Amino acid sequence: MRKIVEFFVRYPIWANAILIIIVIFGALSYTNINKSFFPELPPNRIAIRVTYPGAAPEEMEEAITIKVEEALKGITGIEEVTSTSSENSATINIETRDDYDIDEVLAEVKNAVDGIPSYPVGAEPPIVIKDRGSFSSRAAFLTLRGPNDLKALKEKAEQIESDLLNSGEISQVEVFGYPPLEISIEVNEADLQRYDFTFSQVANAVRFNNRDISGGSIKTSEEEIRIRANSREYAPEEIGRIVLRANPDGSNLLLRDIADVKFQFADTPNKSYSNGQTSISVSVLKLPEEDLQEISSFIGEYLDKFDAENENFELFASFDFNTLLQQRISLLTSNGLVGLSLVLVALGLFLSLRLSFWVAVGIPISFLGMFIVGSLAGITINMLSLFGMILVIGILVDDGIVIAENIYTHKEMGKSPTLAAIDGTMEVLPAVFTSVTTTIIAFIPLMLLDNQGFTTEMSIVVIACLAFSLVEAFFVLPSHLATGKAEDADHKPKKDRIRGGLDRGIKYLRDTIYGGVLKLLIQWRWVSFAIPVFIFMVVLGMIQGGLIKTTIFPSIPFDDFEVSLVLNPGTRENITEDYLHRFEAAVWEVNE
Repeated sequence: MRKIVEFFVRYPIWANAILIIIVIFGALSYTNINKSFFPELPPNRIAIRVTYPGAAPEEMEEAITIKVEEALKGITGIEEVTSTSSENSATINIETRDDYDIDEVLAEVKNAVDGIPSYPVGAEPPIVIKDRGSFSSRAAFLTLRGPNDLKALKEKAEQIESDLLNSGEISQVEVFGYPPLEISIEVNEADLQRYDFTFSQVANAVRFNNRDISGGSIKTSEEEIRIRANSREYAPEEIGRIVLRANPDGSNLLLRDIADVKFQFADTPNKSYSNGQTSISVSVLKLPEEDLQEISSFIGEYLDKFDAENENFELFASFDFNTLLQQRISLLTSNGLVGLSLVLVALGLFLSLRLSFWVAVGIPISFLGMFIVGSLAGITINMLSLFGMILVIGILVDDGIVIAENIYTHKEMGKSPTLAAIDGTMEVLPAVFTSVTTTIIAFIPLMLLDNQGFTTEMSIVVIACLAFSLVEAFFVLPSHLATGKAEDADHKPKKDRIRGGLDRGIKYLRDTIYGGVLKLLIQWRWVSFAIPVFIFMVVLGMIQGGLIKTTIFPSIPFDDFEVSLVLNPGTRENITEDYLHRFEAAVWEVNE
């Protein structure tokens, strides 16, 4: 190892080459790393959704949910199955094992669900999809509000969806917060009796006349002509012209004569309000190859443009995931600047400005090297990887400070700068290498934990930063400090009074205060050993006794809260809305 260090010290061009390579490729890698709120994880969940209009939650569970759960038994690759039965619908969520291909499990689940023979009459076909509903794919939640006209809001929301998808920056958009549209045929009982018609006859007339029918084909010697009757209509006016009966006088009894045909929202309790106004929500998602910051920038520009062009509507971002990410990046930047400043000031006062500069260079070099590894490993800049960067920034310069201070000490002994750089580095190399590698080893198990990748990226960031800090401290730093003149401790220039006062203060703290305490602790070594053991036992007892609380994640106060209302099944939506409006009025009253 001494020969390698000596090579870089005597030929600093190679140390500069390493520095330039890390800077260039690190900067390029940083531009290629996408930003996301949480780590981009491959999907491991399958969702089964079944709709049964008019069914109560108990019916959904007995008729659909239990049957689906029984059909899933025996399928390999399933880790856990959870289900929710609610009014009109049921959702069954499947978590797959990491060692199984989710596409193969999806195919088996779909075959099992499609093979259930006894779905209730009126239940819609089940939908089996890979669930992408985690926050790792979310970019922003938008809220559209305006006039109390749900149809106008829906049309405007569809325009927003089309604009976002045509932007080239966004490829995944979900619009929700309103009931589905349907064609409603409302039959009057008095008209049925007057025309001697039954409801079943009306339903059959619509069923048999409003559909597309294939009538085979006619084959000739030159071509084949397919026969098909295209009679399916979606406009209420056309459906109202369906003939129910031909009268003897040549007239026809049409559907519109005994029923009102409307194109309207389904009569389901699905409504959203924002500050008392009817609203619709737009969820913007992102794919792993898309960048959260670019999506957020486009959304900000689009919101300003939309509000300027639409006076009666208001579109705003109710939650932007990039905002929290930028706050974490700002925290990292401020911590990095503070760390650089402290290193420059402290080492500049106690040793030299040139030495402090090259020690401080270790922070950006370590991060640039980490970006190279992160780009190859496929990580993103997200809340967890940024947490790793903030965590490691305080310990990146520890190895550089130790090596630089020891090189400075060897220079004070009168050694040549080259020899001082080599001897100073080799003297503390085992200790520095051991201290950094023990931290790296501590993070390796976190990188290998099976916890959906939530500590993997953080561990990669910490390990890569520490590894590159070692490379910079062992090979780059000594070569840049192997210049200048040897300094004799007994013949220093006395011109710098501030530096002299600081040196005397440090010597007093080191020799008198710290040295005296150290001698006392060595004389009473068993007492010194017993005190931390005693403190450890006291803390352990406080944890076991509940005086010190433990939790996986700290309780962070948020700037919002939620009110949940549960009513008996079958309660009409107007009663629910009345409660919600009362709650909202009470909130505004408290706010005033």
